[in-house]
Parts: sequence; structure tokens; C-alpha cells
Amino acid sequence: MILNKEKKAKLNEYFQKKLGMYVYNKGWIKGDCPSCGEHKFGINISTDRTNCFKCGYNPKPINLLMSLEKIDTTIQVYQILNNLTGIKYEDYEVERLEVKRDLVLPEGYKNIRFGNSTIAKAARKYLIKRGFDINELSMAGFGYGTKDKYFGYIIMPYYENNQLIYFTTRLFIGSGPKFNNPPVEDFGIGKNDIIYNKDSLYIYDKLYLVESITNARTLGDNAIAIGGKVLSVAQKNAIIKSPCSKIIIGLDRDAILYAVDIAFELIDYKKIKIMVMPYEEDINDIGRKKSLLISNKAKFLSYQTLQKFKNEHIDEYKS
Repeated sequence: MILNKEKKAKLNEYFQKKLGMYVYNKGWIKGDCPSCGEHKFGINISTDRTNCFKCGYNPKPINLLMSLEKIDTTIQVYQILNNLTGIKYEDYEVERLEVKRDLVLPEGYKNIRFGNSTIAKAARKYLIKRGFDINELSMAGFGYGTKDKYFGYIIMPYYENNQLIYFTTRLFIGSGPKFNNPPVEDFGIGKNDIIYNKDSLYIYDKLYLVESITNARTLGDNAIAIGGKVLSVAQKNAIIKSPCSKIIIGLDRDAILYAVDIAFELIDYKKIKIMVMPYEEDINDIGRKKSLLISNKAKFLSYQTLQKFKNEHIDEYKS
């Protein structure tokens, strides 16, 4: 759905009235999260993004409106927007982010294979319990934090052309936020600007697109992770420009319509399948073998069959 400046102004007005949001900074409006209720939710109409900095809830603005209004067609969206007058609105020009060079992993990082301390053993035990081979993760640069803000976190680096460009973390012991990723200023980019295992787009003809690094590692070398349920503009462009011709989307079951949105964004450029995962289980939960069985049963979609697929899952999404 393409929005002109007038429609963007009306969409901005809708969220300010519906959710009591207010103008914040650099094109963002801020308010309470519709998912967790915390006052950590932002919407940026210019960049077509939302994000809760507490729980990670991040539907696209149009999808959020449809969820709030319990509607399922763009015609209904236009009807709602047409009833608004539109408040003063200016597109915010997004600054081009440049990856910083000579990056290093944080102080206190240890490769997952090494160390006999209690925290080293706990990190390996956590990953083995999730079905991973420690030697394979070691080769991929996985590690654990032993001090300061990353103590008790699994550290998962992003590499492109053998160069470190970013890392994400996951708490495995102690207290703190579940994820504790570095700020944009440290690397010049954030996780929405990049793709985990991006190099595989130029190696494999068929790729799995999933939410998390752990899901990607479960499937193997021909899987990429986008770090959430929504495909950013930068991620979309990277996939479209790549020679890979087949994308199999494997988001969690509660994100089935987000998977559909991604499919619609890519279907003009790639052959697309959608994996329908079991309820309350992701790829890492059920393992590689069962995930591949689900993938093999799925069929490649045309635009028409994708629309039919969406209609079949709308009621499930609303519930």
C-alpha cells in the first residue's frame, strides 16, 4: 500500500488520536505499546516502522492500524483515513548509515569453545540444550560475555565478507533484559539495517528467511535472519538485488500475516513459500528435520494463491 504525503499525515493523525501518541524526535511519535502497555512504543511514518523498545512489538504502521480496527483490507484502511483531516506532517529524511570499520567484539567476549569457568560451562550447556553443536557455533564466532553490560549474554556476531559488522546478544544466565544489543552509534547501524548470514544470498539459490539467529543456525548455512517480524527497506533491497531465486519464509505461527506481508513484498522478484509452523513453537523448538518436512510440504505461491493463503489465516490472526 503506497501512501502519499496527505495519507501519511492522516495516518500520523490516526495514531496520535487513537493511541494518544505525541511528536518525539527525528520523525518518531511516541506513546504506550498496544502489546505490552509500556511507554516505550514509537511509530515513524516516514520510514514505515514501529517499534516497542521494551517488548520488541514492531508491526508496520498499516498493519497496526488494521489490527487496532480489526479490519483486513486496504479499502477499509482508506475509508478510515479519508475521515481524518490530516495534521501538519513532514517526511523525515533518513540519514544514510555507514558501517564503522575496525570493529571489535566487546571487552570480556570469549569464544564459546573456550573457558572452564562456571559461566563458560553454563553458556555451552544452554546452547547444547537448544540443539546446537558447539564446534559449529565456535566457527561462526559465537561467544559469551564475562564482564560489564554483556555478562551472562550469548554474543552472536554478524559478518559480511569476513568482516565484523555487528553483533546481537541473548541473556542465558542472571538478570537483565532478554536482548542487550549495542547502540547504533557503536556500529553505525542497527539490526534492522542488516541481515544475518547475508553472504549466503550470493551462495545459495534457495534460502530460508527467519526471525532469529538461533532459527537460522538451526536450519543451516542457507538461512538468513532479519531480526524480527518485519522486513525493513534495506533488508528487502538486499534480498531483491541478490541472485538467490527462491525464498522460504519461516516466521513463528503468531506472525503468519507478517510472513504474508514479506511474501507480498518479494513475490514479484523471487519464488516464495511460507512455512506454517506449529502453535507456540519455532524452528529451533522443533529442530531442523521437522522444519524441513514442513518446508517440503509447502508449495510455491503465485500472487493469487498468496492472497488466498492470507484470507485463510486472517481469522486466526485476529484471535
